[in-house]
Amino acid sequence: MRHFNLETFAGGELSRQINRDIEAVMRNVVDPNTDVKAKRKITVTIEFKPNEQRNFITTNVNSKPTLAPALGAVTALGVQQDLTSGAIDAAEIGSKMPEATVKVEGKTVDTETGEIMEKGSKVVDLRKREA
Repeated sequence: MRHFNLETFAGGELSRQINRDIEAVMRNVVDPNTDVKAKRKITVTIEFKPNEQRNFITTNVNSKPTLAPALGAVTALGVQQDLTSGAIDAAEIGSKMPEATVKVEGKTVDTETGEIMEKGSKVVDLRKREA
């Protein structure tokens, strides 16, 4: 049987696909966001489909790289719950948690109720009332 030159097989398409996938593998290897120890591979498939007379064969060539996936990211969350409304709030540690109170015109105000929380105000905290 005659030797096939894989550089020119399928009009050079097999060689182009393999070279494209080798480049993708090399980019994946040098990417610091991938696991350096993960194995990469290229799978080459050549399909042969003969006709009924078995004197003519169509071929399909395909290569497919298997790359290392991007590394995951790790973070931490802080969680708080408003005891009156039951609302839950979470934020990433390191980012600023939303404040339950803010200063308005020099007075501390509860952002959920709008109540002034200053000492001496006539606001009754029902959470502290006797049953």
